[in-house]
Amino acid sequence: MTIALATTLVLLGFHVVLAPMACVHVLLNKRQPYAAALWFVIVSAVPFFGPMFYWFFGINRIARKARRRIKPGALKDVGHIRVPPDLEPLRRVGDTVARYPLVNGNRIDLLVNGDEAYPAMLAAIESARHSLGIVSYIFDEDDVAERFATALRDAASRGVAVRLLVDGMGAWGMGPRLRRSLMSTGGRVAAFWPQGRFLKHPSLNLRNHRKILIADGRLGFTGGLNVSARHVTQDGDAFPKSSDVHFRLEGPVVEHLASTFADDWELATGEVLKGPAWFPDLVPTGDVVARGIASGPDRTMGRLHSLLLGALRTARTRVDLMSPYFIPDQAILEAMRTASRSGVRVRLMLPRRADHRFMNWAARAYLWEVVEAGVEVYEVLPEFVHGKLAVVDGQWVMFGSSNLDARSFRLNFEFNVEAYSETLAQRVHEYLNHYRARAERVTIRSLKAEPVGVRLRNAFVKLFSPYL
Repeated sequence: MTIALATTLVLLGFHVVLAPMACVHVLLNKRQPYAAALWFVIVSAVPFFGPMFYWFFGINRIARKARRRIKPGALKDVGHIRVPPDLEPLRRVGDTVARYPLVNGNRIDLLVNGDEAYPAMLAAIESARHSLGIVSYIFDEDDVAERFATALRDAASRGVAVRLLVDGMGAWGMGPRLRRSLMSTGGRVAAFWPQGRFLKHPSLNLRNHRKILIADGRLGFTGGLNVSARHVTQDGDAFPKSSDVHFRLEGPVVEHLASTFADDWELATGEVLKGPAWFPDLVPTGDVVARGIASGPDRTMGRLHSLLLGALRTARTRVDLMSPYFIPDQAILEAMRTASRSGVRVRLMLPRRADHRFMNWAARAYLWEVVEAGVEVYEVLPEFVHGKLAVVDGQWVMFGSSNLDARSFRLNFEFNVEAYSETLAQRVHEYLNHYRARAERVTIRSLKAEPVGVRLRNAFVKLFSPYL
């Protein structure tokens, strides 16, 4: 018997044992029939490598052990928070799915691109006296990251407790030099699933996609910006390579950011962050009603998905959405179509060219379903818009790290904020209208004009939507 034949027989033997086990796991654990069917085919039809692929990418092994970090009593009934009467059903959806309560007395400022956000974030780092917590999906090794690393090193040198958390897969660009330089001054750096631990990784398909900065537990930043020069306008350019929006937050809602960061940090390192350095008493500083929503492939799965569905079904006059990627499930598609057909003006803004072209291809395969129902779809040219925004009836805003795709709703750890504020909604509308003014509207005619080969390619990529 040749070595090749022996190897083949061994692999087939493993397949005979592993494939049935994997298929049983798929049938018992996958909620979406479409995803379950595709995994079933992969596991059954691809000898040995199908079950192994499922083992590394298809199984969610997250066992969330982090305890709730909010101070005793913070999650108790804080009294009825008043919201616009038309949005009362949406408030009830949030109360049902979210861990945190709505809190009043917040101030939220919109910051466009790294040009506005990074100086404000660096100023917060430089003024911190007790603690700094940062989680970023990407922390590139470039001039912007070096400015942040320098500010964090200086903060650690003056006695500030500095904790930097990056995603082990997304932050490949963060070099070891930046890690060593920060740790040498007393700061701590950790990866949310470390690189190089292939067999010990709880799932190679899970990501911490959150973007949070908290200074002294009092000042917070969140939105869509990573720590990267791609979000900053460079000399000679009209706009950044990746245009995005971030938000500066003050008031009781900052505790939601701090608690989410503390949970992630404990899960990654085992260290518990507590006490007034991380959770000080917060006083009202504005008039925005808001709450944070943490979502991920653990006990929080589906929260942002449920809240967005609630927003689409609550809307009476207008819904505005922006996302760099549009890979919706049938529930989101049907909610958008139903809202539009009932007389709600639904607008969706996407980039014409995403940073991953296959995401564009899959998105275009879905567009005819919403355009046909009257949804206004606009594609922004020439820049890549990376913002993730939702506005309902000019009174409710949701922003954060979550895209309109299956990965964000079911696989990634994400963090968004919902806010009830006409003033903030108006500011977000101004931001969206800036891009709509130079965007091209997608129509049924323009979709039909695409070559058959392009439509076939898009439809083929769409088959892999649950995994993009």
